[in-house]
Amino acid sequence: MQSFTRPIFWFCIAVISITASCVLLSAWLIGKQYSHEVAQEQITRADYFLRGYLASQQATQKNAVDGILSDYGFKRTIADGDPATIESMLLNHAERANLDLLLVFEQMGTPIADYGSIVNTEKAENIFRVLKKKPIEPIMLALNNRFYRLYLSPVKAPHTIAYAIAGKELAKRQLEEIKQVTGLDITLYSKQNGYFLSSSSNAKQAISDTSNQNPSFWNRQQFINKQIHIESPPPYDVKLIMSADISEFHNRFAQFGQKLILVTLLVMVVIFVLSILISRHVFMPLHRLHQKLLRRASYDHLTGIHNRITAGELGNRLLIECYRTEKPLLVAMLDIDHFKTINDSYGHAAGDAILMEVASRLKRVLRQYDVIGRYGGEEFIVATSLSRDVGHETLVRLKNSISAKPFRYKDKLIPMTISIGAFFIDFGEYARLVTPEELIEWADEALYSAKNNGRDQIVINHYENGTLASEAIL
Repeated sequence: MQSFTRPIFWFCIAVISITASCVLLSAWLIGKQYSHEVAQEQITRADYFLRGYLASQQATQKNAVDGILSDYGFKRTIADGDPATIESMLLNHAERANLDLLLVFEQMGTPIADYGSIVNTEKAENIFRVLKKKPIEPIMLALNNRFYRLYLSPVKAPHTIAYAIAGKELAKRQLEEIKQVTGLDITLYSKQNGYFLSSSSNAKQAISDTSNQNPSFWNRQQFINKQIHIESPPPYDVKLIMSADISEFHNRFAQFGQKLILVTLLVMVVIFVLSILISRHVFMPLHRLHQKLLRRASYDHLTGIHNRITAGELGNRLLIECYRTEKPLLVAMLDIDHFKTINDSYGHAAGDAILMEVASRLKRVLRQYDVIGRYGGEEFIVATSLSRDVGHETLVRLKNSISAKPFRYKDKLIPMTISIGAFFIDFGEYARLVTPEELIEWADEALYSAKNNGRDQIVINHYENGTLASEAIL
């Protein structure tokens, strides 16, 4: 039964384990794909909001600058070319327009005056050349650990007499305001200058993840990072990175995985218990039936000892073992004397009772591992590995255990005697392996002699000096 139920049990466990693993894997893949899609949509919406935010800021800035540049006094001052007066006016106008940077250049790009300048003349000229390529359009620049949105506007009176560069610094406070609206972290990063500005404490990780173009498929990323295109030509290149936090997905998936594992273990325990219960309910009767049929096939139904077939198989094993180890072997045939007369005189029930009693007495004399079986009718067979002297003593005890004490059946005492024919062989002296049929034949010949010589005696056949000899014991 166990050999049958164990594969079924392990098959069920394997199916459950594979199913749970597939559920975890599919949940991971689907959840990861879904979280990435949601994050990408969130980044797209945040990008749209950011560009609108910057555009509105730029429009306000442009209107303020246009107001400054359209002032007649300002134009007149630039035309006169007095740097001190121009700087004074730049200071007033820039503070009124809430600008962080305001520079004025001649038509050829030579700086005239500036407000809030954090660059030298050479850098200012470089910035002018960069912005001159696309005037009016804002460009993100990284200057001295700060990030600016700058654009260039001509000063016309009515022809262009100068150029002005106006700019607004993008501060961390503004990034945090955008984060509150969009839910995303924003990082400005200048690789060439080696600094960044971010609303996140994990800005370096976001920069590293964005630089890594081939992340591992199984890499557990806390953030999904995407670089947003902004106008920032070299040498003032600036990258804008948006980061969506998906740690909530990982936390929920971890909780889901723990629950699934617990449920899987619980199901395994339930299957284990059910398999035991089902096995006991379904297979135990079959097991008991199998054992019952096996016993019927191996044992004599009346006496409870081995039947002829099983006794023959066990005797054959003992024969081979004795031949291999060169031990002596004794095979005996026992026959109840005048058994037909007992049946006729006392009835077949009494005969059956006598057969059972004889089997019981034989088992008490012999060892547990000796072979004893009912050969047929009132005949029994015994096989044991004993020396010649001990074998003789054992046969005498067997005879006396039956003949010395009559059998009580109901209120009657029934005397019994038994005839024994045996064959003894010592494989240390006799090298040839005999067959079981030969042993039984020689033991049966000895039994026939015992019965012809008057019954209630023992006749032992054995080989002596290469010839078969007989010995009778009364």
